Amino acid sequence: MLVCRRWPPPAWRRRLVPVMGTTALVTAALLVASVTPAAAHTRSQSFSRWYVDGTDVHASFTVQAREATRLAADRPAASLEELLAAHLAERVTVSVGDHGCGAVGRPRVLAARPGHLRVELAYACGSMPSADRPLAIRNDALFAEAPSHVHFATVAAGDGQAAEYLFTDSTRRHEVGAQRVRGGEPRGARPGRADFGAYLALGVEHIMVGVDHLAFLAALLLLCRRPREIVALVTGFTAGHSVTLSLAVLGVVEPDVAVIEALIGFTIALVAVENVAAVRGVSRLVATAAAVAMTGAVLLGLLLNSGPPPLIGGGLIVFTYCYLVLSDSREAAARWRPLLTMVFGLIHGFGFASVLLEIGLPAGRLLPSLLGFNLGVEIGQLVVVAALSLAAWALERARSREHPHEPVPGAGFDVASAALCGLGVFWFVARSF
Repeated sequence: MLVCRRWPPPAWRRRLVPVMGTTALVTAALLVASVTPAAAHTRSQSFSRWYVDGTDVHASFTVQAREATRLAADRPAASLEELLAAHLAERVTVSVGDHGCGAVGRPRVLAARPGHLRVELAYACGSMPSADRPLAIRNDALFAEAPSHVHFATVAAGDGQAAEYLFTDSTRRHEVGAQRVRGGEPRGARPGRADFGAYLALGVEHIMVGVDHLAFLAALLLLCRRPREIVALVTGFTAGHSVTLSLAVLGVVEPDVAVIEALIGFTIALVAVENVAAVRGVSRLVATAAAVAMTGAVLLGLLLNSGPPPLIGGGLIVFTYCYLVLSDSREAAARWRPLLTMVFGLIHGFGFASVLLEIGLPAGRLLPSLLGFNLGVEIGQLVVVAALSLAAWALERARSREHPHEPVPGAGFDVASAALCGLGVFWFVARSF
């Protein structure tokens, strides 16, 4: 945690910090030339929609095309659609009680939006699910290839309300309640109530498994000490991502998911490097080094016909330089942070929306479902902020007892900021190229 007044660092620190920052940013540019498609898979997720019609079960899987490249090692000559269809046929199973449901025909490839693949699966169970014999879905797809993979599934039946389930490496099997697959509804339930609760839980789950969003919050909190600063940052972030989440889900804006994911990495790197630059008083030097390194990366991207669009790259260069120059002290950074957090919240809001865009919102119940998801994100965010703030407070107290007369952040601050900056740079480069 930081103190509120600026402290002039020793000469060796003045020399070391710019060198470390420049080295990290130059390394990012070099990664552009060496990153492989497999290394670019930093945000692994997929989606499915299930429909239960009596004893028959149908599922539609949507996966980003780049995820299917993980499967090319065994069959390099096969198309991505063939790889994914064969993989899902082997790794996805359905059962009713102890009886397994048989696959109906072969998986069918469906039309998908650019950059994505869709495969349809069908199963015949032979008997209806019941309270004693629930419908169970087991999904082992992509977890062996990417242990951090996350899968979001929506299950519906008849005219009943849909339920959302989260599959992870540690939770690969879910049972679907009998009243839901029969198209029924729990007694006493009010319209919209189940949707609100389900999407509330989905919002909490999404923020908890969104490592990049958590890294961004951690980078923000490193520069905070006063509770009012934390409240200002959380408020700005909430305002920003709530706007774009709603606009994207309602179809007002259609974000490019690949670009948004890359920009999320950029937000983490910029906030982390600002932490050190502002406190150590080397913002102008770091701003120049960052601009030079980013310019080199954009030019290299043009040469390789890859990377972010030149217009976006140029905008990021100008923004990074100007913002770091403005944040030339801890006090200046504290003044600009709420506005920066709101702007970056707009970017993260599009990232949150990517889940809802794939899962979809129930027709006729858009408002409660969207409100539930947004509120779930806020609850998860507040839990994370509270935990990080408490841990930082405890560490600061322990450090103050050991060094009561040293009004500067300790080595832990530098290490944490450097690690978060490196993580953000890696995500930005990997997702861009």
